[in-house]
Amino acid sequence: MKPVEEATGSVTLLDQLRQGGFTAAVIGMAGMVAKILLSNDDTMTWGKAARHVLAAGIVAWLVSQGLKEVSMAEGLKTACLGVSGAAATHIVDFAIEWVKAKGQAEVAKVKKGATRGKRAKR
Repeated sequence: MKPVEEATGSVTLLDQLRQGGFTAAVIGMAGMVAKILLSNDDTMTWGKAARHVLAAGIVAWLVSQGLKEVSMAEGLKTACLGVSGAAATHIVDFAIEWVKAKGQAEVAKVKKGATRGKRAKR
């Protein structure tokens, strides 16, 4: 039996990025930067923009992993990566708002239970 390092081929994260993952992330990030620059959103801050750009890179990388085995034109794959990067903000914002709402609902339940459990003084 081969050791784990030899069995996996010793492919590091940097090697995987060089094989196309880095390019996909950059394309997705470029799509997001273009969307941010073209928007008229007054609530956009540097932190929010950075979060959106990083999310776009992650989503584009995930899409590129899914498209590796698909037979389609290279230009069409590149377009898919750019569009997925531009749409990433909607997915990330929805997920954050959903988690916040669930957390606030749980806090409200705990607070309601804590006030109900107290005994009234006579």
